[in-house]
Amino acid sequence: MVDLATDRAFKGWHPGEQAVQAIMRLPERVSINAIVNKLPEQHRIFHSTRLHYVPVTTLDRQGRPWASILCSAQGTPSFITSPIETTLNIEAHLWPGDPILTNLRKFENDQTKDKALASGLGLEPFTRRRNKFAGRVSRASFSGFDLSLELAVTQALGLCPKYINVRTLKPHPDVAPRLVHEQLHLCDGDRLPDDVINFIHGADTAFLATSYIAKSEDADTHPSRVGTNHRGGRPGFVRVRPGDGRTIVLPNYAGNRMMNSLGNIYITPLAGLVFPSFSTGSILYVSGTAETLFGAAARKLMPHVNVVTTIYVTGFSFVENALPIREVPETAERSPYSPPICYLSEEEPPDVPYDDVTLTLVRTRVHNATLATYTFKTSRPIDIRASQNCVLDLSNFLRKRSHELLDWTEGPSTENDDCVRTWTVSSPPTPTSPRFLSLTMRAIKGGLITPILHQLAQNADPKLEGKDVDASALGIVARLRGVGGDLPVPQPIPACDGGRRLLWIAGGIGLTPFLSLTRYVIDLAKRAYGVWDIVLVVSTHEPDVMLGLLNDAFGAPLNDPGTDHPHPVDLMFAIHLFSSNSLMHPPSLPNFASLSLHHGRIDDCGKVFGSVEASHRESHICGPLPFVLNSMKSLTAAGVDPEHVRRERFTY
Repeated sequence: MVDLATDRAFKGWHPGEQAVQAIMRLPERVSINAIVNKLPEQHRIFHSTRLHYVPVTTLDRQGRPWASILCSAQGTPSFITSPIETTLNIEAHLWPGDPILTNLRKFENDQTKDKALASGLGLEPFTRRRNKFAGRVSRASFSGFDLSLELAVTQALGLCPKYINVRTLKPHPDVAPRLVHEQLHLCDGDRLPDDVINFIHGADTAFLATSYIAKSEDADTHPSRVGTNHRGGRPGFVRVRPGDGRTIVLPNYAGNRMMNSLGNIYITPLAGLVFPSFSTGSILYVSGTAETLFGAAARKLMPHVNVVTTIYVTGFSFVENALPIREVPETAERSPYSPPICYLSEEEPPDVPYDDVTLTLVRTRVHNATLATYTFKTSRPIDIRASQNCVLDLSNFLRKRSHELLDWTEGPSTENDDCVRTWTVSSPPTPTSPRFLSLTMRAIKGGLITPILHQLAQNADPKLEGKDVDASALGIVARLRGVGGDLPVPQPIPACDGGRRLLWIAGGIGLTPFLSLTRYVIDLAKRAYGVWDIVLVVSTHEPDVMLGLLNDAFGAPLNDPGTDHPHPVDLMFAIHLFSSNSLMHPPSLPNFASLSLHHGRIDDCGKVFGSVEASHRESHICGPLPFVLNSMKSLTAAGVDPEHVRRERFTY
């Protein structure tokens, strides 16, 4: 066993971690005491009972770090045991191409040498729980492709769940591993094969292997170590430079602020990645020289990203159908913390085609004499984020079908009108098939499209009862031209980083983007993603209608005193409603929300902005231009920097 008295876990951050923390000007948000020199009991139970696989980092003869994926031959948990708090035993089945086969063979045959450095990461995708461990190999033996490994653990740390894509895994022992590529030492001018690059660009999960090899003067206080860390995002978040076909660019997302991996690279500029596919069982291993770019240098390579790590691949192997576990279909769920994909400056970002997407009207709901919600079924899955709008082409309906459905003789002609309009999505596409989205529109006097649609909806609900009416028999079909929208979709921020404080300001039907954002935030809060403190300021002549729309967004009727409202953890939602008209039906709010009524116009909201500390919130405005200008005056008077306010002029 390793002498833990001489292999102490930590005496503070090592020089690389300190350097990167200084470069990024990070406050110390996590105490060094969070890292311990033994496995806590809950970690031991977690590793030995919950894991289908474990990524493990080892070094090759050249000192390059490689990450492997260890699991049992059957793909079942319980292939790890922990007899004592400083030991992990792993009984794993390997396959050709896994670098640990050669990295530990030398150790197996020469037990007199220094113990090999190793680290690992226990991660359970379904619960997003993850715990790191590191130390040294105290024993390794092989029987064919079976590995018996004993690790002496000197460091252990629990980590936050950000960027982990949720998926349910199940054993899949019926595999037939095939080593497709293995080139452990690339030559100058070599490129990664196209199928390997495509595999990287389709990955949503990777595990990063790094090493810190201490200088002699630092070895006692900060001993050498290797690290294994998780990297996750949307498929394609990791990019390969097209210029050389072998430099991998990994954006750095804000995490626990310890900077373990980047600190390792700062001192020892080497790194490896392993990309597992949980749908096909394929695995890609890469290793090479690494560098982290900060600020302008990072943005020059990958616009809009302030920190990136590049890995110039010097060796790789690619194995198909090897991993004896698979994800259960339809269980994968993208982490809401993951930002949109950022492409390299030398790449041409793909255009999203919508030419083949049609939207069929299936349901209408009239709110009053001018306002209605229309629900459409999409012909295929489409990605529309909360607060975005969609551009619809209704020419086929207006020019060929509207007179069949409605004796419409008034209004302008369609002859010189392209019949293309943009509406904000009040309810984004549902995640399961069939997929539905909703648009809330006001019928504009003198308009061409909205009066016709509203008349059809009102014919189906002549008493304006505000009920959903099946409209599928009308056969109204629109073609999707595009998707857009300027209001940002807030990513969740956990409590350790202070949570998210938002100020949303809506003028009339400018409420619609905030309806979809409300659904988005409440869904995250119910699943314990982030901490939310939201203030919604609404100016309207229709207070009952606007609160009715919020009723839908909250997911339960606001005016039903008997409703058992779910109470999302870490969510506060304060509504300030300005109106010259009285509220006829005071609502019963869910217990995470509050309502304050203000008689008059939004011009009088200066005190409200002061009371909610608008200068300490992210402010977003949507409404007609005069409303936006008036709101900006009040925000500026409350100490808000106008340059930090996101605004969307709401037009019809």
